[in-house]
Amino acid sequence: MVLAGTLGVVLGAGSFAARGRQQDANPAVPLITGKVITPFGTRAEVGSFPANLAISPDGKWIVATNTGFRQYLSVLSAQDGHLVSQIAFNARRGEKDARKPALYYGLAFAPATPPGTENIAAATAPPESAQTLYVSRGPEDKVAIYRLSADGKLTETDRALDNPTGLPEAAGPNFIAGLALNADGSRCYAANNETTPFTQQKGSISILDTAANKVLGHIVTPGYPYALVALTKGANADKKVYVASERDSMVSVLDVQDPANGKNLHDIATGDQPMALLLDRTQQRLFVANAGSDTVSVIDTATDKVTRTIPVRAAEARGLPGATPTGLALSPDETRLYVSLGDLNAVAVVDLAQNALVGYVPTGWYPTSVAVSADGARLFVGEAKGVVSRIPNKAKQGPNGEWGQYVPNIIEGTVAMLPVPGAADSPEFQRQTAQVVANNRLRPDLASANRDALPKTGVKHVIYIIKENRTYDQVLGDLASGDGDPALVLFGRNVTPNQHALAERFVLLDNFYDCAETSGDGWDWSTSGMASEYTIRNLPFNYSGRGRNYDFEGQNNGVPVDMLGIRDVARAPGGYIWDNCARHGVSYRNYGFYNAFSDGEKGPDGKPIVKDNAPTKKALSGAHNDENFFRFDMAYADSDAWKTLNAPAPLQRRAYGKFNASSRYAEWRREFDQYVKNGDLPQFSMLRLPRDHTQGTSPGLHSPRAMVADNDYAVGQIVEAVSHSRYWNETAIFVLEDDAQSGQDHVDAHRSICFVISPYIKKATVDHRFYNTDSVLRTMEALLNLPPMCQYDAVAPLIGVFDTQAVNAAPYAALLPPREIIGEVNSKTAYRAKDSQRLDFSREDRVPDAVLNDILWHSVKGVATPEPPARHGLRLTAFQRRPAASHSKRGEEDD
Repeated sequence: MVLAGTLGVVLGAGSFAARGRQQDANPAVPLITGKVITPFGTRAEVGSFPANLAISPDGKWIVATNTGFRQYLSVLSAQDGHLVSQIAFNARRGEKDARKPALYYGLAFAPATPPGTENIAAATAPPESAQTLYVSRGPEDKVAIYRLSADGKLTETDRALDNPTGLPEAAGPNFIAGLALNADGSRCYAANNETTPFTQQKGSISILDTAANKVLGHIVTPGYPYALVALTKGANADKKVYVASERDSMVSVLDVQDPANGKNLHDIATGDQPMALLLDRTQQRLFVANAGSDTVSVIDTATDKVTRTIPVRAAEARGLPGATPTGLALSPDETRLYVSLGDLNAVAVVDLAQNALVGYVPTGWYPTSVAVSADGARLFVGEAKGVVSRIPNKAKQGPNGEWGQYVPNIIEGTVAMLPVPGAADSPEFQRQTAQVVANNRLRPDLASANRDALPKTGVKHVIYIIKENRTYDQVLGDLASGDGDPALVLFGRNVTPNQHALAERFVLLDNFYDCAETSGDGWDWSTSGMASEYTIRNLPFNYSGRGRNYDFEGQNNGVPVDMLGIRDVARAPGGYIWDNCARHGVSYRNYGFYNAFSDGEKGPDGKPIVKDNAPTKKALSGAHNDENFFRFDMAYADSDAWKTLNAPAPLQRRAYGKFNASSRYAEWRREFDQYVKNGDLPQFSMLRLPRDHTQGTSPGLHSPRAMVADNDYAVGQIVEAVSHSRYWNETAIFVLEDDAQSGQDHVDAHRSICFVISPYIKKATVDHRFYNTDSVLRTMEALLNLPPMCQYDAVAPLIGVFDTQAVNAAPYAALLPPREIIGEVNSKTAYRAKDSQRLDFSREDRVPDAVLNDILWHSVKGVATPEPPARHGLRLTAFQRRPAASHSKRGEEDD
């Protein structure tokens, strides 16, 4: 019998009762990804993005660790799931060190008290009742050691294991991920997850002496090693360690008998992106969760060969990635394997006698890990994004406003306690399985979902424009025909006349959502239809300022690895829209997508790592790329408005490329005119117009209003050029923001602007139906006769506004914004000009979103105008909090 549908509320470190209000069974919570979750059971809040769970040796406690903004070590009762204790890792280190302490994936309980550590203080618990927990501190390059008392309290010991790289400072930290201990706890094995030119694009593990706190040796592995396990039983006890390398799709077998001379015996090919490992009780079988291929590999540890590959993707989604196995747990009798599935929002149940998937259990949003209680009655699931959609605003959110308003910061992760499912043929388990399939909108014909999905039109060419970071209300909130809030408008009709005119003439979409929270995952969602597990996990870590590099647009630690024939660790499982084109004979041309940034980084040889503005993907190089179209840079114009009105800024870049193009539009137009002349326009064109990101109030550059107006005019100029060409009646133009993080919206933080422009759209169409980023991808695919890339775009609602006739074919005339807006330049006395000057605008999202939002709001609205109060999202709430007074002040030092 399934537990009543309750959603628990955790109060924090001062008051730990976890009691949720009663709800209807499996209340449906809609997600901006287009899916639905139906969470049940009880839940405890544990901070941002819980990434891993570990069960204590005595079976009484579950420990969770985070990789997000608000990081905590949380201890929950394995009996009833309530939060017992919590340690925060969010206060800045000191006045001279703005960094925050960090956690990462690794959790490992010691099998026994390690030699030489008997005198470690165990705080409130006597040594005989305390258990020792080793915890990865990620970029701090150390392993912290804690004692877990009999009453569930964690106490940090005065010892930690340091793991210096021995490399130049430019190489960065080892970035410790997975941890494991040998049979007596005298050695700790740590996976060093970073891979750089300084490591010859290889990874490594470190072997650490837990008593003497010294590095005994390193062993080289394939790139980005993540999870690891050590054999502690049988003939190979303390001899072999297995490590999964998420980039190279290998599990390596390491000889650790002699730590100073350890070696990689061989690599076992598994599915794509292996990221979780689990040994059975006898350690004869090793289970591997392959996040990128939706499978579990079973390795025989005697022969070190894969004996089984178990698919966990639903039969309805055959051939399309989108389940994403992230964590593993075995039932006590080892008849069942439980697999958390991040993108399916479920736990898969595998019958090990059949070595086959037998069903699913629904969970919250993006489960990352799973554990089973010692009696086998309860599942514990780490849910990275919790069970509700939350909305950023100036009014701070969370208990006592502790969380602020930034999107990744206010999404609260949870650990759910669920009953284990019954027999595979039980009606309740079958209902749960069917619920998961329905929540994900899966059906048997997904692979051919785009075939004949739209009315037959004359569209043969698609132009895809991606812009940066605006919400719906910021731009179109003043349109009476849409669901807008005029009070939130920053860049209304006077600044964006073309976007207003295009929405009014073609179609207004006022219920459109970006699937991403930031540009880091926004570019994956916008080009791949989903983001990889690597991106989803590391994005909040990177954006929290704890040191992870921005690896999400084709560069891994600054290196365009694909151009070197090395796998991109952040690549989504289904590839990119241009790969889809290439596979199916659709011609394409790139203007600014995935172009390299160079910060002057140099490799071990002293040579630059990357050429600025060069493509980071082979499929975007050569004949497919315009090298004269400039990447993200706010000093360079999107349009020619500045030139037409003679309104440059003092620090503006006035030309770029071989042809001295005065703007991104000018360079695109030069090529477009040639295509028109030759009659060979590519079927698919991709343009990056980034300037609506703005550069705040940086003195000497155009103001936020001027940059957004420039961006708006570029869109208008492109539509005008196409509409006056031979290709107008064969073209559809799609325009969206990669994410909506920089601003307020009265419906949802992810709601954004989207424009669909074509002669085949009836005039003045208003469409209030739900659409998202994947809707754009699927609609473009359908027009170009391309199949879907993954489960997300396969099930996304098509933008159903196309007619079979060119009913709206009149040419469009771009609207030039007034000179007083286009020519507006930030002065040294502009609001927070000095702050803007100090901030890093060299690429998107390096500036704290809350800071930029404040600058934009007050520079446009005036210093005296307060930012708007909190708003509510797609669903007001899925569980109630207690009044703020009943919350403790956990995380009160969070920034």
